[in-house]
Amino acid sequence: MKNMKKELSVLTTICLLTLVLPTVMAADFNHVVINSENWIDVYSGIHFANLQSVGSNFLVSTRHGPLLLNEIPKTKEIIVLSSRDRPYVFNYPDMLLGDGYKDASEITSSNFNIDLIDELEEINNFIVVGDYFGYNALAVTPYAIKTNSWVFLANKNNIFEIDAILSKRNINNLVIYGFVDDNVRETLAKYNPKIIDKGDRFEDNIEIVKEYLKIEPVTQIILTNGEFIESELMAGTHPILFTGKENVPPTISDYLKNSNIEIGVLIGNDLVGAAQNIKESTGVYVMVKFARSARAPQGGISAVEGLDLFPVPTPNMQLTIHSVKYNQALSQLEITYQSKSNIPIYFKGTITVDADGQRKKQGDLEPIFIAPGDYKTIIYPWQINSLEGAVAEIYTIYGETPTSLERAIQAKIDISAINVIDLCKLDRNDIKSVKYSKQREEIIVEIKNPHTIDCWVDVEIIDILIGTFQSPKTIGLEGSARITPGKTKKIRIQQELTETDLENNKYVNLRILSGEREDSLVHILEDKFKLEVESLTVLTYLIIGLAILIVLLIIIIIIIKKRQKDEEEYY
Repeated sequence: MKNMKKELSVLTTICLLTLVLPTVMAADFNHVVINSENWIDVYSGIHFANLQSVGSNFLVSTRHGPLLLNEIPKTKEIIVLSSRDRPYVFNYPDMLLGDGYKDASEITSSNFNIDLIDELEEINNFIVVGDYFGYNALAVTPYAIKTNSWVFLANKNNIFEIDAILSKRNINNLVIYGFVDDNVRETLAKYNPKIIDKGDRFEDNIEIVKEYLKIEPVTQIILTNGEFIESELMAGTHPILFTGKENVPPTISDYLKNSNIEIGVLIGNDLVGAAQNIKESTGVYVMVKFARSARAPQGGISAVEGLDLFPVPTPNMQLTIHSVKYNQALSQLEITYQSKSNIPIYFKGTITVDADGQRKKQGDLEPIFIAPGDYKTIIYPWQINSLEGAVAEIYTIYGETPTSLERAIQAKIDISAINVIDLCKLDRNDIKSVKYSKQREEIIVEIKNPHTIDCWVDVEIIDILIGTFQSPKTIGLEGSARITPGKTKKIRIQQELTETDLENNKYVNLRILSGEREDSLVHILEDKFKLEVESLTVLTYLIIGLAILIVLLIIIIIIIKKRQKDEEEYY
C-alpha cells in the first residue's frame, strides 16, 4: 500500500512538473523562434517577444530552418514556440543545439494566442479583433505595443475561453477593433470596451493610427497592404497605414494630406505603384524596403535576398471584364464584369471609347455592388456609327466597400456588335412576396416570369440593417437564377436576422436585375417591399400536424384498450 502511495506521489509530481515546465522554460530566454504554419501562432509569438522586449524570428518553410541559423547569434538563449499540429520542423531545438547554440528549449501549443497570455501576468490591456482576416491584427499591433496590450484573435467559438481569461484580470483598457461576431461583442460588453468599427477597414485603420499618434506624435509611418507579417510591421516603432493593392483609397490619401506625416516606409515591392500614388497625391516622401542582406552569401558578392514574409488570410477579391459589346438595336455600350471574389465587392469604372475618329469618355458616378460569382452588366448610352477599329479603354477600381476601392483593372478591348432587344423586363407586380424564414435563416423573394421566354434574374437587397450596430449592408444572390415562361420561382438569399434586425427591416429595398442572357441582365427594377416573417415552413406545419395526429391516435388506442380491459373485468 505504501509503495502504491509512493508511486502515485511520484506520478503526481511528474504530471505537475509537466504542467509547469513550459512556464519554467519560458522564464529564461532572450530570443524567440516561431515554428508554425499557422499565421495566428506566428503573429502571437512575435507579439509576445516584442512585449517581452526580446528578439524574434519565424520560419516560413521547412527549408528555412537551417538558413535562419545564419542570422541568430550563437550566444542567444532561445525558446522555440512550435505548433503542436503544424510545425515546419520537428525537434527544431535539436538542430539549434547541434549548430552550437548553448541553450535552446521548446514550448508546444495548439493555440499560442490563448496560451501565451499566461506568461504575461502583468498585462491588463487587451485588444480584440476577428480572426477571419489578418489585416486587422496587423493594424492594431503598433498601438498594442505602445499600450502594452495583448491582442486576442476572437471568433464565436473561442470567445468564452477569452472571456474566462479576461474575467481573472484587472482590466484597465479593452478595445474591440473592426468587424467581430455579434456574440463576441455581446460577451465582452460587460467590460465596457472601446469599439472602433466604421464598417470600412481603411477608416478603422485611420482611427487606430490617430490613437497611436495621441501617445507618440511621430511624422513617419509604415505603408503596407495587410497581406503579410514582417518583423518591422510588428515592432511598434511606427504606426501602420494601409495603401491598398493597386489604388490608394481616397480616405487614406485625404488623411495623409491633412496630417503631419512626412515620411512613409513601404514594405513589399509589389506595392510600389500605390506608394507612388501616395507620393504624387499627398507629397509624403516614400522609401521602399524590399530586400535584406543575404544570410548565406556566396563568394565575394554581397548578395541580397527577399524579406521574410508570412502570409495572412485576406479576402479573395478578383474582378474581370467578361465582355464589351455595342448593342446597335438600342445604341448602348454594354460592359459586363464577372466577380471571381469570395466576398461581395464594389466597383467603379471609367470607360474611354475610340470610335468614328473621336475619343469620348463616360464613367460610373457611384460604386456598384456585385455578389460573389455574379456577372454585372453596366449600360452606357453611346452613339457609334462604325465599329471598325472601335476600342474601349477600361479603368475600373474595386474593393470591399464603396469607400475602399483599393484594387484596379485596366484593359484595352475591341468592341463587338450585337443586335438585341431584351424582353425580360419585370415590374413590381411580378414580385409576388418577400419573406424571411426564421427556420431556414434566409430571405425568400418570390418572382414570376410573365413572358413567353426564359428570364434570368438576380436579386440584391440594398442597405438592410444587420448586426449589433445595425449598420446598412447590401447582400445578394450569388449567381443568377432562370425562371421558365409563366412560372414563379423562389429566390433564396442566406442571411440570419435577429429579432432586432426584423424590427428594423419591416420594409426592404430590392434591386431586381433581369434579362434574356444569363451574363447580361440589362433591366433593373428597384422598389421597397414589406418583409413578411415566416416562423415555420409548410412542411414543418405538416410534420407538426402529423405528429399531433399520431399522438391523438395513440391516446385513442390507449383509451380503447383500457375500456376493453374494464369490460373484461366486469364480466
